Amino acid sequence: MTALSANQRGILALTGGMAAYTVNDAMVKSIAHKYPAGEVIFVRGLMSALMIGAVVVASGHARHLRRATDRPIVVRSIFDGLSTAFFISAIVNMKLADVAAIQQVSPLILTALSVLLLREAVGWRRWAAILTGFAGALCVVKPAPAAFDVWALVALGAAIASAFREMQTRRVDPSVPTTVVALMGSIGILLAGAILAAPVGWRPIPAHDLAMLGGAALFIGIATYLVAHAFRGVEMSVVAPFRYSYLITSGIAGYLIFNELPDGWSALGAILIVGSGLYALHRETVRRRQAAASPDEPRQRG
Repeated sequence: MTALSANQRGILALTGGMAAYTVNDAMVKSIAHKYPAGEVIFVRGLMSALMIGAVVVASGHARHLRRATDRPIVVRSIFDGLSTAFFISAIVNMKLADVAAIQQVSPLILTALSVLLLREAVGWRRWAAILTGFAGALCVVKPAPAAFDVWALVALGAAIASAFREMQTRRVDPSVPTTVVALMGSIGILLAGAILAAPVGWRPIPAHDLAMLGGAALFIGIATYLVAHAFRGVEMSVVAPFRYSYLITSGIAGYLIFNELPDGWSALGAILIVGSGLYALHRETVRRRQAAASPDEPRQRG
């Protein structure tokens, strides 16, 4: 396969994954207000775990389940549960496009965490991009007392938990199949739902709403696979920017299904977040190319 065709495949897979995430979000948002958030998280997580578990068995990866309790996988699963709990709580109370915009801060948070926890070198340009991205998030959060939205902070919590999850993903042994890691993530999600649901009890879910949650579980599984597939054997600098298609699909779904339109501050915040993310990605690409061209010279920070 040529580099061009690989990149095209990656772009299609990534945009398809973002669209699948949006379908999941819309399905969950449409029914989550009827039931306790923990119950919704648990039921969808259980369905996802059953689906992914079937894939693990069918793909012959069951023998790798003995690695499922490795510390990085367990910690990753905890953050997966936290991220999902925060995210679903946020989309019930916020516009889809606003939550989607805040989630795009996660790669910038991951860069900052890499400096603080992994001692990676990041220059002033990428620090400026990180700060700009957080400024964009503040535009969506609206910290002024008259317009403050506490649920935006919950959405930001989801982005932070997601960044910590990806840090743990880096530590997972590459020999462990992605399906096993995804299965443990689903188990972490259903456990988080069970903990949240325990204090408030359970409500019966009729068949049509169960079918909706089953569809959401299916689309979240499709999204997880497509995103993982998108970054295999491609140029990151070409493919990665298409993750921002999530903002477009979320905005369209929010308008068509829930009659939602972002306000001016949220639109400005989304522009700042996307712009800073693209610039940070550009600087990382420049740094890697310089390192590849001069492997014996110190890397330029950027």
